Amino acid sequence: MRFVLKIAALMGLLCAAGFFVFVAALPRSSNEQAALRSLSADARTGMVILTGGAGRRIQHGLDLFAQGYGDRVLISGTHPLVDKEDLEGLGVRDSLHCCVDLGPRARTTIGNALEARDWARRRGYDTILLVTSDFHLPRALLELEAVAPELTVIGIAVDTRSAPSANWMRSPSAWRVLAEEYIKYILAWTRHRA
Repeated sequence: MRFVLKIAALMGLLCAAGFFVFVAALPRSSNEQAALRSLSADARTGMVILTGGAGRRIQHGLDLFAQGYGDRVLISGTHPLVDKEDLEGLGVRDSLHCCVDLGPRARTTIGNALEARDWARRRGYDTILLVTSDFHLPRALLELEAVAPELTVIGIAVDTRSAPSANWMRSPSAWRVLAEEYIKYILAWTRHRA
């Protein structure tokens, strides 16, 4: 019985340590310029923005697109009833309507990866800028790289650490979101690495 308790305690410590390493290693939006500099000038580059995060992801991705990053945008995981007329409500300026595609199929991160892969292949892209929240980016990268190993995927993290308050580390809801994402990441990593 003592042996089982020791093993359980060790497993608990390993899980807790892994969680803290996961949180510490989350991508920072401050690394964005280095990621964007890694773009090859001759690569055909598409941008995929994963929905969620109260629209901050969409706005951030569209701001980058307006600065000239990417040839076209896929907003993956839109509601099936959202169409081109609704783009303004998503933060898309009229001048960008021509270059934005809506992806209504995805309901999960795996679905986002499949939708992004199919879109990139259809459009002939060899590089994807993947825009999502900082806590979601590791798993989104893992899923997309698993279904489309031929693509170069550059992650762009949208910072969520300052929201909803400056006391982020004291927020039980933030810890819950991170713990859920950590578990999902471990499950995805196990699925792809096993």
